[in-house]
Amino acid sequence: MAEHYDFVIIGNSAAGLQALRTLRRHDQQVSIALIDREDCPAYSRVLTPYYIGGHILREGLDIVDHSFYDEWGVTAIFGHSVISIDPEKHSLQLADGREINFKKLLIATGAEARTLPAATQRACVLRHMADAERLIDLFQNLKSVTAVGAGLVSLPLLSHASEQAEKHLVVGSNRIFSRVVDVETSAILEDQLKEKGLNIHKQNDVQEMVEAEQLQLNLANGKQLSSDLLIVGKGVAPNTHLATAAGLEVADGILIDAHCRSNHPDVYAAGDAAEGLDFITSENTIQGNWMTAVEQGENAALNMLGIECPYQGSLKNNITEIFGVEVAAIGYCQDDVAEIITSWNSATGRFRRVFLDEKQRVVGVNMIGETNDAGLYYQLITSRSVFPGKQMLTGTANYAQTLFRLE
Repeated sequence: MAEHYDFVIIGNSAAGLQALRTLRRHDQQVSIALIDREDCPAYSRVLTPYYIGGHILREGLDIVDHSFYDEWGVTAIFGHSVISIDPEKHSLQLADGREINFKKLLIATGAEARTLPAATQRACVLRHMADAERLIDLFQNLKSVTAVGAGLVSLPLLSHASEQAEKHLVVGSNRIFSRVVDVETSAILEDQLKEKGLNIHKQNDVQEMVEAEQLQLNLANGKQLSSDLLIVGKGVAPNTHLATAAGLEVADGILIDAHCRSNHPDVYAAGDAAEGLDFITSENTIQGNWMTAVEQGENAALNMLGIECPYQGSLKNNITEIFGVEVAAIGYCQDDVAEIITSWNSATGRFRRVFLDEKQRVVGVNMIGETNDAGLYYQLITSRSVFPGKQMLTGTANYAQTLFRLE
């Protein structure tokens, strides 16, 4: 016999959790079910490299515990996969044969890490808790570790490997963090990472892996590396197979409108599986960051409740720490903007590169060094504020006043 709920959420990370909270805050009576294939409460994927590196305990990853779902009056269905959705019948099927009926559905299924075709137990991705647990074992007694792909998984993991381990980074493009920061920022960051002992192999790839006492990695340029572990950070692919099979409109992600609604009026999407408008460019995109997932999860929930709430669009918002260096990229950070203003203090390592439009409004920023002011830049961008001036770059600006310098 089918189970019936007013709202069903598929996914238990940033978007799903925020949607759950929003639904319950606005309505104490509706029935809510949350389904996730992982058999655990919500945890922070961003912190998993710290867990793998032994810097925090497992419980340090938890965002909530099991009691949270009971306290918020939510039926948590953990450790079960959804295998099909029928939007017209307002139902979905679980792998164990159960049928779940809904009035409105939120798909917040996230994305999966792209892997390499060659199979070896010593080539690992990092996306789920099972990946983290596996990497903890492989991180023990590392003499050499290689990562392929210079993004937000590979570099943090390399930075948390043992200081004694030889570290290699294989990059397909001509610079690191190519999808996160601009060319100049990448070059400065690369120099700092090299000083910390990272060996960088640009415009290269792993073409063959040979199992031996260590992995023998044959690179495209003919060089061979020997490593105990290969970290695969080739990016992610949105989990859209359920949406595609259900007849929803899908491009790279599930296409959503300004209300985070799919082409079916009772099916919504948010987070890494959803593709919606970029705040700066107004083009469809998948940002793939925690902040966007939270914003879309809340917006979707409000609209599912019938509270009209258009979403202003997503924004790049990546902040991380690698090899002890803080890095942030917020908003639109491309060379085709009207003006770029740069501040670089080689003594302190504090670097700021601010991107302005034709009206002198802040549209993006790249940062190296302490990133405590990242939130302020986020506010300047989303409020379409005029750039306050060079004092902002040096950290001597009156932050309260800058927020009121609107167009």
